[in-house]
Amino acid sequence: MARPNSLFRWCAVAVALAAIATAVWLLRAVVFAPEREHPSILLVTIDTLRADHCSAYGYARPTTPRLDVLAEGGVRFATAYAPIPATAPSHASMFTSLRPRAHGLIKNGQVLAPQHRRLAEVLRDNGYLTAAFVSSFAVNRRFGFDKGFASYDDDFRGAHSSLKMSTWAGQPVPEFFDRRASETRLRVVDWLRSNGYLEPARASAPFFLWVHLFDPHDPYDPPPGDRARISPEPPGDPVQRAIADYDAEIRFADREMGAIFDALSAGGRFDRVLTIVVGDHGEGLMQRGHMHHGLTIHEEQMRVPFVFHWPYGLKKPVVIEAPVEIVDLAPTVLELAGIAPESQFQGTSLARVMRGEAAADPERTVFLQRRRYDPTEIEGIRVVGEQLGLRLGRWKYIEAREEGTYALFDLVTDPGERRNLFETQDGKSDELAHILHAWADSSAGPAAPPVSPEDAEKLRALGYVQ
Repeated sequence: MARPNSLFRWCAVAVALAAIATAVWLLRAVVFAPEREHPSILLVTIDTLRADHCSAYGYARPTTPRLDVLAEGGVRFATAYAPIPATAPSHASMFTSLRPRAHGLIKNGQVLAPQHRRLAEVLRDNGYLTAAFVSSFAVNRRFGFDKGFASYDDDFRGAHSSLKMSTWAGQPVPEFFDRRASETRLRVVDWLRSNGYLEPARASAPFFLWVHLFDPHDPYDPPPGDRARISPEPPGDPVQRAIADYDAEIRFADREMGAIFDALSAGGRFDRVLTIVVGDHGEGLMQRGHMHHGLTIHEEQMRVPFVFHWPYGLKKPVVIEAPVEIVDLAPTVLELAGIAPESQFQGTSLARVMRGEAAADPERTVFLQRRRYDPTEIEGIRVVGEQLGLRLGRWKYIEAREEGTYALFDLVTDPGERRNLFETQDGKSDELAHILHAWADSSAGPAAPPVSPEDAEKLRALGYVQ
C-alpha cells in the first residue's frame, strides 16, 4: 500500500488539532458559562476610605497597590459618592439601594428595618451561598445587617481590637468593637477553603461574600511595616503624623484584601469572580478643622473609591468620570449576575456603562445628607440639626438651616470647596435649593428603631452616638 503523501498527513493533523481545540472550547463553555451568567461575587467595603487618599485615584503615596492593579484591569468610577458620612447608614444604602432618608437608618446605632429587601436576600433566593465577615461593631448583626446571609461572622472575641471596654455600668462587655484586617482575612480564606471555592475543579453554587475592613477608621494604629512603606521618617507635625498613619492603615487594609485575591487566584477562581471594592465614606483629616467624619458633607467625607473587576462582559480598563452613587451597587450587581432588580431600588444599574453600551450622565443629580444633631459642639465645631446637599453637574449646594449656613461651590474651578459662591451666584443657589427642598420633602421614610442603651453606650465609646 502506498504511504500517504505529505499533504494528506498535514491535513489529517490539522483536522485533529481543530477537533481538539473545539472540544476544549466546548468544555470551557460548559464549565465557565454558568459563571458568566451567575458569577460568584466578592464585595469588599473598606471603612473610612476617602478616594483622594488612594494611589488608585492619583494619590502620591503608595496606599493601594492592590486596588491599583484591580482598577487597571477593570472599571474605576472616578467620582463616586456615599450618601452619608457614617458607617451603618452608608452600608444600609449599598445593600438596599435606598438613600438614608428612605430606609430610615440615618445614624449609627439604629436598626435597618426588616421590610427593606437586601442584596444578600435577592442573591440567596437566586441560588447564591451568602456569607459576611465584618470588622466593626457598627455593622453587628443586631443592627439588621445579617439578613440574607447564611453565615455572618461578627465575633471579635480574642481579636486585636483598636478599642476595648471590659466593663460598662459595672457589667462585663463580652465582645470587642473591631478586629484587624489580617484576622478577618484569615476567617474569609478559611470559609472559602471549607466551602470548596479554592479548588478550581470543584463545582459549587456561586457565592456572595461581603468582607468589611475597618482599619482606616481612627484610632490610626498601622502595623510598623506598613507605616514604614508610607513614611519611613514619621512627620514631626502631629496632624501630618496622623495623616501618615491613616495612609498606612489604608495600605494595611489593601494588603490584606490582596491576600484574599491571592487565595482565590491560587485556587484558579479569582478571574471568574465579580469583585467590587468600595468605601463607605471618607475622613476629614483637618481640612476644615475636623479630623474625623460625620459632621459635614464636603467632598473629603463623601467621595469614595468604587471599582469593579470581572473578565466577562465589561469594557476594561476604563475610567468613568461622571458622578455615580454607591446606591447604584445593588442594581449593578444584579444586572451583571443576570437577576432582575428590586422595584424599590433608588440606584441606577451601571452595567451598560461598564460594558461600553451607554454613557454615564455627567449631569446626574446626587443627593447627600448628614444626620441630625441636637445642638452640640464636636471637636470645636458647632453642629445643629441636619445638613443636606446635592451635586448637579459642576455645582454643589449645601445647607444646614438650623445652623444658618449655606454654601455653593463650583467643583470644576474649586474641587476643594474653598470659595463659597452662595451670595455671588444667588440664581444658581436658588435653583439648587429648590431641587434640594423638593427632594427632602418627598423622600423621608419612617425612622429606624433605636438600639438598646447598652449597645448605644458601646457605639458612643467609638464616637458613633451623640
